[in-house]
Amino acid sequence: MKNKGKMKIRTLLIILILLTICLMACVVASDPIPAPPKENYLEFTLNGQIWKADNGIFGSYHFSEALGPKLIQISGNKGNGSMQQSFNINLFHTADEGEYVINLQNDQKSVAQLANFTPSNYLCGGTFQAHHIKVKIIKVEKNPQHVEATFSGSMQCVEGNQIQITNGKFYYHEN
Repeated sequence: MKNKGKMKIRTLLIILILLTICLMACVVASDPIPAPPKENYLEFTLNGQIWKADNGIFGSYHFSEALGPKLIQISGNKGNGSMQQSFNINLFHTADEGEYVINLQNDQKSVAQLANFTPSNYLCGGTFQAHHIKVKIIKVEKNPQHVEATFSGSMQCVEGNQIQITNGKFYYHEN
């Protein structure tokens, strides 16, 4: 009789241990939902080198028709003073999330540009230099303003050289 009682307790303990292991495996195996970034950012690879904005990071989604019709804006600066480089993408006539292509031939007048690439090469892209940028808008919200995007492509600069932009990432959330 004592053996049967001990067997029941051992069996229950084994079942309890196995159940605990199964539950722990389920918790470990599930993918956690990634937390949104804590800070706004704009970064990309420029001709093989990381370019990361350290000030003036701003994004907007249909903020004001006065700024432009159905404008999605991505911008940020790197450096300060005479060495500051400014990067921006302005997408006009947008609906919401989706893929957009910017080039000189676009009917929407959208533009991408990098200002102050070097002191003499002061503008790449813009309204007069050739450029071809693909932008994927991942998420947009109007209130509060929220824009997430990826982008890549090329731009011609005023000195005639081409710059390559890859792995572009942008996140902006109004606080």
